[in-house]
Amino acid sequence: MKAKLTEEYMVEKAAINWLKELGYSYIHGSELSPENEERESYRHVVLKRRFVQAIKRINPWLTDELAEEVYKKIVELEHPDFVVKGKIFYDFLTNGVKLIFKDGREEKTKIVKIVDFENPENNEFLAANQFTVEYQYEKDKHRRPDLVIFINGLPLAVFEFKSFNANETAKDAFNDHKIKMKDIPQLYAYAQVLVASDGFETKYGSPTSDWDRFFVWEGIFSDDDVKVEEIEEGHFRYFFKGEELTSLEILLKGLFRKNHFLEFLEDFILYEKSGEAYEKKIAMFHQFYTVRKAVERTKKCILEGKKPEEKRIGVVWHTQGTGKSLTMLFYARKVLKTKEFENPLLLFITDRRNLDEQLYNLFSFMPIVKRARSIKELQELIKTQAGGIIFATIQKFGKKKEEEYPFLTDRKNIIVVADEAHRSQYRELARNLRRAIPNASFMGFTATPIELQDRDTYLVFGEPISVYSMDKARMHKVVVPIYYEARLPELHLTNEFIDEEFEEISEFMSPEEKETLKRKFAKLERLILNPERLSKIAEDIVEHFNKRCQEIKGKAMIVTISRKAAVKLYEEIIKQLNAPSVAVVISGNKSKDPKEFWPHLRNKKELEELLNNFKNPKRDPKMVIVVDMLLTGFNVPCLHTMYFDKPMKNHSLVQAIARVNRVFKDKPGGLIVDYIGIADDLRKSLSRYTIETIREVLTDINEVLSLLKEKYDIVSSFFSGLDYKEWKKLPPEKLSKLTAKAYNRIADEEKKRAFVKNFVALKKLYLLASPHPETIAIRDDIRFFEMIKKMVVKYSTTRIREISRDLEYEINQLISRSISAEKPIDIFELLKKEKPDVSILDYNFLKQFKEMEYKNYAADLLLKIINDELRVRMKRNPFRYEPLYEMLKKLIEKYNVRLITAADVIEELIEIAKEIKKKQEEGKKLNLTEEELAFYDLLSSREKIFENYEEIKAVAKKIVKELGYYVRLADWNRKEYLRAKIKIALKNALIKVIDARISYREVDKIASEILIHAERMYT
Repeated sequence: MKAKLTEEYMVEKAAINWLKELGYSYIHGSELSPENEERESYRHVVLKRRFVQAIKRINPWLTDELAEEVYKKIVELEHPDFVVKGKIFYDFLTNGVKLIFKDGREEKTKIVKIVDFENPENNEFLAANQFTVEYQYEKDKHRRPDLVIFINGLPLAVFEFKSFNANETAKDAFNDHKIKMKDIPQLYAYAQVLVASDGFETKYGSPTSDWDRFFVWEGIFSDDDVKVEEIEEGHFRYFFKGEELTSLEILLKGLFRKNHFLEFLEDFILYEKSGEAYEKKIAMFHQFYTVRKAVERTKKCILEGKKPEEKRIGVVWHTQGTGKSLTMLFYARKVLKTKEFENPLLLFITDRRNLDEQLYNLFSFMPIVKRARSIKELQELIKTQAGGIIFATIQKFGKKKEEEYPFLTDRKNIIVVADEAHRSQYRELARNLRRAIPNASFMGFTATPIELQDRDTYLVFGEPISVYSMDKARMHKVVVPIYYEARLPELHLTNEFIDEEFEEISEFMSPEEKETLKRKFAKLERLILNPERLSKIAEDIVEHFNKRCQEIKGKAMIVTISRKAAVKLYEEIIKQLNAPSVAVVISGNKSKDPKEFWPHLRNKKELEELLNNFKNPKRDPKMVIVVDMLLTGFNVPCLHTMYFDKPMKNHSLVQAIARVNRVFKDKPGGLIVDYIGIADDLRKSLSRYTIETIREVLTDINEVLSLLKEKYDIVSSFFSGLDYKEWKKLPPEKLSKLTAKAYNRIADEEKKRAFVKNFVALKKLYLLASPHPETIAIRDDIRFFEMIKKMVVKYSTTRIREISRDLEYEINQLISRSISAEKPIDIFELLKKEKPDVSILDYNFLKQFKEMEYKNYAADLLLKIINDELRVRMKRNPFRYEPLYEMLKKLIEKYNVRLITAADVIEELIEIAKEIKKKQEEGKKLNLTEEELAFYDLLSSREKIFENYEEIKAVAKKIVKELGYYVRLADWNRKEYLRAKIKIALKNALIKVIDARISYREVDKIASEILIHAERMYT
C-alpha cells in the first residue's frame, strides 16, 4: 500500500500494526457481520461465535446449552442507567457469570469465567477497524468506530483517531466518542477503556469520563522508563531506550500489552458509590506501575525478609490530587488476591479520624474490611483476624507512661500501610509495632514532598517505590497550579504565629504541652475575632468572590482558626449585600456546645447531603466555612478559591491548599487568598521545604500579573494605532468596520498564528488573576481581542495546526458570559443587510466584497465561503467542479505567500463563484437532481457511446434508482456479494440503452467507475 497523509494510513493502520506486533489478531470490521455469522445483527456488538468458543475453551465443562445461557446474560444487560449497566457487565467480566443448572437430578451452581486473567494466551485478542454498529433506537443508521479491541468477542476498548496532518486534534476524536455514545450506547456499555488520538497526542479514559479526566500513558514496562522531552508548552517527544516513539505507540505497548491490559481490566477499575449513584474510575499510568512495583517489593519483604530493615517495602510519594487513595485501594485489592501471601492482613494507619473515616468509606464495599474503634478492639482484630483489611488511627498504638506495647502476633503476612507517612508520630508507631507485630512489613504513602528533615520516613518505611511530583502532574494536566494572593495586609497577624508551631493537640502530648498550646491559640483567636477585623474580611471575601465568579464559575472554601470564628464570620458574611450562599461545616454536640453553634451542627445524613450539594457545581452552597474538617482527603473539583484566616504551616498547609488543585473542565488554576499572613514569609510557613519545592507548591499572583502585562503588551501591539478602547459604545455598523480594520492588521498566516497563540496565553493568565484590579482594567480589551480571535478561526481556510491545538486547550467552559458572549460582527451587518435570504452566489452579494474597505478581511471571508461551497459540491460531483476546485487551491497558495493582492484575489474569487453558479444552472436546465447530475457528468465524458444527451439523462436517472435500495444497507460497499449485485444492475442499465455499441469489457469498466463514484457519494 502506498504511503498516504491520511488518518487511516498514518494513525489507524499504524495502531493495527503495533497491535499485531503485540500478538493481536486483526480483521477488517466489515468481516464481523451477521452474514458471516460473527454476531446476531448489526445492533449486537458481542461476537457470539467467538465468545461461545472462548468460554467453552476456558470452562471445558460447559455444554452448548449452558454457553447459550451465559451469552444471553452478557447481551441482556437490562438497566436504564448507563453506569449501572456497565457495572453489571464489569462484575461479569471480573467475577464470572453465575449459573444455576440441573445435572441429572442434582442442582448445581457454578461460576463461568468469561476471560482467563491468569493465562493471557488462553484468550482471543482481536483488533478490528471500521466496525459497523446500528443505532440502538433507529433502523438502517450506523456508526463505525475507528478501531475496537475484542477479548473473547467482547468489545473492551474503543479507539477514535484523527490524522497527524489534519486540523482536528485528539479532543475532536474524544468528541467523536461522545457523539457515538449517544447513537450506539450498546457498544460503550461494554467498553472499559476509550482512546482518543491524533497520532501526536494520545489520551485514554472511561466511557463516563469528561475530557479533563482523560489521561496520558507514559511507560512501557514502568512509570519511569520513557524519557519525555518538552519541545514547547504542551508539545512533547518520547524516547524509550534511545528510540523515539509516538504517544500512541507508548499507550499501545504499555497499556495494551496482553498481560498488562488483562491486569488493568481485573485490578485497576473501580465503580465507586457516590450517594445513590456509581462513579466509574480507572487508573492512571503511574498508579498502575506503582502498584505492580509495590506488590513485587511486598513479595520480597514477606517471602524473603528476616531483619527489620528487610521488611521495609518503601514509600510512595504521589502529589496531592493524583489519586493516592485509589492507588492504596488498587494495591490492597491486588495484594489480597496474591496467592503467595496466603491470605494476608493489611493494617491501614492514619493520624486523623476524618482521614481514617474517608479511607474506610472508600474501601467499605469490600466485606473483609474492618474499622477498629478502640485500642482493645484493634489488638483483638490483629490477634484473631485471619486476613483482610483493618483501619485504625495512629493514636490506638499509643502507650501509657512507660508501659510496653503488648506482643500480638508473629505472623509474617501482615502489611502495615501508613498514610501521610512523613509525620513524626510514625517513628513512635514503628517502635510500638515492632514489639506488637515483629514480622510485619512496612509501607508508607504520602502526598506531600519528603524533604531532608524527613529522612526518618525512609528509615521506617524504606526507599521510594514511586515519585509522581507536582510538576509531572501539572504537565499531564492531572492537577492545576496553585497561586496565592495576600489581601488586606494591614489585618495580617504574621508576628503572632509565624515562629510558633500550631500543630493539632495530640494524645502524645503531656498535659503541660497541651495547656501551653491552648493558651497560644486563645490569644490568637481573640485577635482574629476582633469585630472590626471580621467585618472587613467578610466584606472583602464577598466582593472578591462575586467578581471572581463573573469570570470563572466555581466554589470557595474559607478556613478559620476556631468554630467560634467560623460562626462569627458566617454571621458577618450573610449581612453583606449580594452575599453568596454559604454554610458552616463544623463538628460538635448540642448538649455541650453554645446555642450559636446549633444551626451549624448536623447529623451524618445532613452533613452528607450538604457536602454532596457543595461538590455539585450547579447547587448551593457556593461557599463553606471550615476549621479542620474537609482540609484533607476531600475532593471538590469545582473549588477554585480558598480564603485563609488561620495559621497553618508545612505539611498541614500543603495538604489544605491542595483542595483547589483538582482539575475541573478548563479551570486554569486554584487561588489561595491570605488574610492572616501565611504568605508574608513563605520560607517560614514552609520551612521544611527547599525553595524549589515551595515554588512548585505555590506561586505568587504577582508573577502571574507580571506575565499578564507582558502578554497584554504583545497582543495589543498587533493593533497599535487602532482606537478600539471605546468599542462598547459604537453602533453595530461602526463596530463592524472597527473589527474588520483590526482583522486587516493580522492579515497573513504568520501574524494570525502569533496573535492567537499569544491571546490564548493572555486569556489564561487573565482568568488566573481575576478579579485583581489589573484584570478589571483590561476586561473590555480582552473581550475585543476575543472577537478578533473568533474571526480568525471562523474565516481561516488554512486552519494551522498550531492554532487549532492552542485553541483546543483554550479556557471556554468556565469563563463567564462577560467574556465569551461577544461574537464577531456578522458580514451581513458589515454589508448593511439584515441577514436577507440571499444565495452566496448572488452577483449583487459578491459585488459588495469588491467595495469593502478592508480588502484582507474581505478576501479571507470570501475565500472561506467559496472554499466551503466547493468542498461540499466536490464530494457529490467532482466531474463538474474539480477544475474550479483546483483553480481555487492554486489561488489560495498564491495568496498565502502574497504573490497576489487581496483585491486581485477578490476579483478571481468572484469569477470562480460565477462559474459555480453557471454550472449549477446548467444542471437545473437538464431537470436532474444533484445525484443524477453527478452520474450524468461522469457518463458525458464518454458521450461517443451515446446517440444523444437524452440517452445519458435516462441512464443517469436509472442508475440513481437502482442504487437507491442498496445504499441504505449497512456496509454495502464493503460486502463483495452486494457490490457484485450492484455492478450487475449497473451493467444492465447501461446495456439496455447502448446495446452492442461497445464491448462487454468496456461496459464492465464504466460500471466500475460508476460504483467507485457511488461509494464516494454515499459513504
